[in-house]
Amino acid sequence: MPRTLIVTLPPTEGGVPAKTRILAEELARRGHDVTVAFYAPVSSHPHLSPPSWKPCAKPGREVGRCFDDGFASVAVGCRWPELEFSYYRPSSSWRELIQSHDRHMAVGGTCLISYPLLMAAIPHLVWCASDMLGDRLARRQAMPLLRRVLDGMVIGPVQAAMEREILSGPGHMVTVGAYAQHMFRRLGFETKPMGTLPIPTDPVRFAPPSLPPNAGLVGFAGRPNDPRKNIPLLAKAIVLAHAIDPRIRLSLTGCPDPALSATLRALGAERLVEWAGVLPAEALPGFYAGLDVFVIPSSQEGFGIVGIEAMACGVPVISTRCGGPEDYVRDGETGFLVPDDAHALADRILAVVTDRDLRARLSAGARQRAVECYSPERFRAALDENWRIVWGETP
Repeated sequence: MPRTLIVTLPPTEGGVPAKTRILAEELARRGHDVTVAFYAPVSSHPHLSPPSWKPCAKPGREVGRCFDDGFASVAVGCRWPELEFSYYRPSSSWRELIQSHDRHMAVGGTCLISYPLLMAAIPHLVWCASDMLGDRLARRQAMPLLRRVLDGMVIGPVQAAMEREILSGPGHMVTVGAYAQHMFRRLGFETKPMGTLPIPTDPVRFAPPSLPPNAGLVGFAGRPNDPRKNIPLLAKAIVLAHAIDPRIRLSLTGCPDPALSATLRALGAERLVEWAGVLPAEALPGFYAGLDVFVIPSSQEGFGIVGIEAMACGVPVISTRCGGPEDYVRDGETGFLVPDDAHALADRILAVVTDRDLRARLSAGARQRAVECYSPERFRAALDENWRIVWGETP
């Protein structure tokens, strides 16, 4: 039984943990003994990554379980966690973990998480979705002033240098789609071979409802308080669209923080928003199936798994031109692509809600593309292909 190490982000919520879980479960089905290793953020693991004002405290590591206790996990601490790139620096803990496993993969939003594998100089596969700067700009803009200055002058440049090392190194880069490959080519890595590993969606679990939903319910699933999700843009569009068609309202997963609640009140959108709360994975198909339209208002998305899941449920997707969704949102076929403009977004929402024939055509196209291009079979075939490139075998 091969011992396989997946180096990744903390396995809590979001697209990267979802990717990691999909990969771990597939490898386990094929007989791998999988360990998930992740850096330990100071915000949640101060006992492992002691803050800089505790210079005598030593970093540690902690063994546990993740993904409903299905997999062994190891949280790895570091020194100077406030600098962020310290999470990715090699250490004795990372070296011991790497040496005790036979196969090595890194799964991240960017490729930075693979840095310990690069430094170990071993064959490895890197599954990522975005370049470093594209993933970081919106978060940087939302930081407090001093933190933003530090990020722009120190953390960002160091991480950009690390990214260049990784992209020039021997690791096999695999992206979730064309967007990330395009961004890496723009960074100057035109000749580096790169693979694609599409994130799969179960077409049985995510399926259209027996009856179409009532017209007017617009939705989004994700972390609403993440500035990259750009929920204020969606709220502005809902207010504009509702003024023309009172059926239009908004359903969001998660719970708002005080800042987002204040923004929604200021926009006059608070009364139009229904909060579904933090939904378990098994509740997501029902959430999507109840929507008339799914909207991705993000300023940046490496991929946007939620968009594919909604499409598999027969829900048309309207997305900003934010990166990853441009791979699967086909204008006029599966949904619409719009600029970062509330009026343009409102116009497309109204078009789908008021034209039921258009909604039916987009629904059929969305379902077809999700099933044909993002099936588990496509994922497994692509995994086999990229695995052979690295190790000359199938997993």
